[in-house]
Amino acid sequence: MAKLLNIDVIGCPYQGQATNDVIYRVEQRPLTTTHYRYLVVANNLERLGPSSFQPNLIVVEDFDKIKSFIMKRKYKSMVALEVLLSDIRYQKGFKVGRWFRDVTDLYIFSKRFGCQFIISSGATSVWEMTSAQCLESIMRFCKISPRTYWEELETWLRLQDKPRLADA
Repeated sequence: MAKLLNIDVIGCPYQGQATNDVIYRVEQRPLTTTHYRYLVVANNLERLGPSSFQPNLIVVEDFDKIKSFIMKRKYKSMVALEVLLSDIRYQKGFKVGRWFRDVTDLYIFSKRFGCQFIISSGATSVWEMTSAQCLESIMRFCKISPRTYWEELETWLRLQDKPRLADA
């Protein structure tokens, strides 16, 4: 399905069996060395609170809170901020418009603070996946250069693909 949508690598939750060209989304770092690629994902800011938990990627649900959170915590530039298209799929027009404005602002914020910006379908099934062409149209609407976006994302993913060893 990914090839039909012109997507080279997809991300999904790890369910015990690894597949090539998939980056698995896990909620906590595995305790042992793994044979698969993964990103540690934080789905809400409450989980990040006072702990020393360092995710690779933070899913953005509240655009204002994430900005103040990043500025206060002074995260390393390796953290990614991800926005999901699934958040607006069934919203009314004014909320969709606000989402586009917030995504544009978050992209600028990400560049300023050295975070990787990720826009994703947020798909939970094959039927919800979004093609690369649709993602690029949305990027252009948000004044994001698709070419620059894909190059930066590829570089960031390559940097995340280091040996997966348990923390001592």
